[in-house]
Amino acid sequence: MTLGLEAPAIDDYEPEYALGARVGPGTPVGWNAPAGATSANTPAEARTLGADWLVKNQHADGGWGAGSWGSDNLQAPSDVATTCYVTLALYRDANGTQKNRAAIEKGVSFVVNAVETAPEGPRLNTPQGTQPQYKMGELVDTHFAALMLGEVDGKLSPELNRKVAIWYDMVLSKVQMTQNTDGSFDSNGWAPVLSSSIAAQSLYTAKVKGKDISDDVLDRSDAYQASLTGGGSGSFDASEGAGVELYAVASGLRGNDQTRKREQATGSSSSPTAEVAEASADAAASRVAADADGRLVAGFGSIGGEEMLSYQLISDTLAENGGETWDQWNQRMGQYLVNLQNADGSWAGHHCITSTVFVTAGAVMTLGAGDAAVSRAAHADASANGSGTSRR
Repeated sequence: MTLGLEAPAIDDYEPEYALGARVGPGTPVGWNAPAGATSANTPAEARTLGADWLVKNQHADGGWGAGSWGSDNLQAPSDVATTCYVTLALYRDANGTQKNRAAIEKGVSFVVNAVETAPEGPRLNTPQGTQPQYKMGELVDTHFAALMLGEVDGKLSPELNRKVAIWYDMVLSKVQMTQNTDGSFDSNGWAPVLSSSIAAQSLYTAKVKGKDISDDVLDRSDAYQASLTGGGSGSFDASEGAGVELYAVASGLRGNDQTRKREQATGSSSSPTAEVAEASADAAASRVAADADGRLVAGFGSIGGEEMLSYQLISDTLAENGGETWDQWNQRMGQYLVNLQNADGSWAGHHCITSTVFVTAGAVMTLGAGDAAVSRAAHADASANGSGTSRR
């Protein structure tokens, strides 16, 4: 599906980061810290500093903006994708407390209004030509809105819960209408595989919550996610991720792991879909575990919003499953992000999605993945006798 937003060629985005010359001056490669990194913060302290920085930079309208490509202006107009990512970061950082509740609810209200006033079709009422749109796909705002609203649904003030309940259903309908014939959900971006991953997560979450999500849409999405890892062969297809293995591995790991869990929850753990999803998720997790030299984590060669989102997708999945791979990844990633943090609590982007706001939200999300996994598990246990997830 294409809706008229033509993505520039990579050299039009940033010549200094053209393929074959990816590493900018002073930026880290692999697991290496940048020269002069001396932070004594713990990962928990770094996460708190990052969340505080995000709250301080919230706009009066309740949102946050990434701006257009080539800019990192903190006063850029608020956009839905960036606002959703920051709101999720603050919500997860609060970890069930009232911390930053006012900022969170203002962010949710901004997104609800963007859905309520959206035009017909899959788009929302949000600025066009933003960094997230150009880099991840023109429909990324819709996908992030569905993901964020699904996570906060029913957990806010009574009046805001009522509004979310109404417009969450609307945005889920919009996500489903964005699906392409190959099972992906976005195109016309530099790395649309990441936007498709967000869309898939939003629908999986909604299905678990008992929402009316088309089985055909989920089946096509399952097949697409499996294709990213060659159906479990470990041959990663990075064609929809700007040729960057990290984006394909992170998206494939998250999507296939969720497919596996959903199939198991419905009693279909021995189905072909579940078997392929398990093999695919295991292949991606093995690639993460084998990344001793940091070639995978290097991504495009320096930190951008795409790298941070990929780190978060990997961390969310590994944290839910636990074990040695998670422990090793979490320890290394925690120190890695601590060493990259700016003195003011933010993280900088050096390519593609350079938005300090978006990159900082991704770091906060990644550092809080362990706590978020515990919270999700507790909520799942409490809801075990709720609505089912049957697909077949």
